[in-house]
Amino acid sequence: MRITRAEVTPRQIPLTVPYLIASRYCDTAEILFVTLTDETGLQGYGAGSPVSPLTGDDFDIAARALHEAIIPAVAGTDVTDLTAAISRAGEGTPGTCSALAALDIALHDLHAKRLGIPLVAMLGGARRRLITSVTVGIGDPAAMAEAARRHVEKGFRAIKVKIGQDAALDLTRVRLIRDAVGPDIRIRVDANEGYDAQAASDVARALEGLGVELFEQPVAAGDIAGMMAAAQATSVPVVADESVKVSGDLGPVLAAGAARGVNIKLMKCGGILEACRLDRMLAQAGWLSLIGCMDESRVSIAAAAHFAAAAASAGWIDLDGHLDLAADPFSGGFEIIDGEIVLGEAPGLGVRFEGF
Repeated sequence: MRITRAEVTPRQIPLTVPYLIASRYCDTAEILFVTLTDETGLQGYGAGSPVSPLTGDDFDIAARALHEAIIPAVAGTDVTDLTAAISRAGEGTPGTCSALAALDIALHDLHAKRLGIPLVAMLGGARRRLITSVTVGIGDPAAMAEAARRHVEKGFRAIKVKIGQDAALDLTRVRLIRDAVGPDIRIRVDANEGYDAQAASDVARALEGLGVELFEQPVAAGDIAGMMAAAQATSVPVVADESVKVSGDLGPVLAAGAARGVNIKLMKCGGILEACRLDRMLAQAGWLSLIGCMDESRVSIAAAAHFAAAAASAGWIDLDGHLDLAADPFSGGFEIIDGEIVLGEAPGLGVRFEGF
């Protein structure tokens, strides 16, 4: 299978609902769309959403990497060996993970289309429905509780709550959200590296009484000891995000018992190929993965959903990054029904390009 044409289209898309997390304010999704065409005219679609602290590349760096190294590594070449093609594309620009993810997703979409099967089937998965959480950003506690209640009214059964700025106020936020949504809704909290070790441990203990499902990245990425202290302070599973970007980062966290799971994001690890490596390592260790995302287009959220439906380690799903985009050039691929991602049966990702 030879790639005869490769296109990169950068877009900055406003969010309809800007939000705050511990480390930054988010109001725009910066996305690089990739379209690959093979010799038969079949097309594969991908997208990368760079956030430099996580992905190693920003919008400009990712665009240059795609144009100067990643796309030239596959353009005009035979990509029948998917692993070799993705590995070759990643050699010239190490650390530009979102850019590589865009190509990786497009190649996976193209390969599954050529086989005439959904990507999840190509990856060996049989699931088609995934319960996903939806995110509430940091804000006034009462307003956060109201936002969570509205999400539940729309059918969502899992809420991800952003915290990490003020431990006491954050616990008030979680309590009010629990009161607003009732005892049966899953609540997950994400501190985005916001606490020091002591605050993280204090919050971790307090979360036990609030029915919280997981506590994500409580301390700075490099503070393995602090994360271990938080994990030892609570029965709530601690999940590493910023601390584990690619499979090579897992060893120290695993050895220290500093968490009980890892957030796998296609954008921070470089795509589906590397995500599968992480999944195998986590499953072998008996740890779970949270399959997460950035602010992303439907095309890359679909890719993450197909991966999640095949991942042996998948314990939690958090794929809502497309919901707040003011515009998206893609439709289809999946539906969200009563808080569940429902994958379709169309070949590849199943998404449809509607135009920029």
